Amino acid sequence: MIEAPPLPPTIELSGAWLRPLRASDADAFYAYLQDPAVTALTSYPIVTPALVEGMIERYRTRWASGELSKWGLALQDDDLLVGTCGFNESSPAHRWTEIAFDLARPHWGTGVMRQAVAAVLDWVFARDDIDRVQAFVRVDNSRSFGLLERSGFLREGCLRSYRICRGQPHDFYIYARLRSDMRALRSDRPSAP
Repeated sequence: MIEAPPLPPTIELSGAWLRPLRASDADAFYAYLQDPAVTALTSYPIVTPALVEGMIERYRTRWASGELSKWGLALQDDDLLVGTCGFNESSPAHRWTEIAFDLARPHWGTGVMRQAVAAVLDWVFARDDIDRVQAFVRVDNSRSFGLLERSGFLREGCLRSYRICRGQPHDFYIYARLRSDMRALRSDRPSAP
């Protein structure tokens, strides 16, 4: 019997977890993406229920085929989806992947996404097949690039008119965190007595 490739592991956080997305998450996903504050500074198109269902299916299919993709971020008390975190595009040949995340507005500023970003970075660098995690963030999305900077990403430049967002071209910063950055951070930590 041939085993199917595993979906991503569930990763426990403080009061939440990263878990595989399910078709049943579509309503919660759609509900928080309907908040203009969540999508205004992103490259999401106009969000529809069909778009959300297709995104969930695409993320699940990519994991099932052995590709990197996104986790659902859910609260542990009710398992309600409040965000996603994980990877969009990847290049196995060049050993990079692109991180992306989104979060329902009531959970902004709680630290849950910072935990999620740290967990997916630890997970992907532990695999030993990725050396670079990069992110593209609109230059006016200070909440997202602030999170990346607090997570050890370095801004490498500005890509002018990089993406069309709901019909308008926008500039994006490119950020990256390297495997060697992770090693440097670990070596800078004081050892336990």
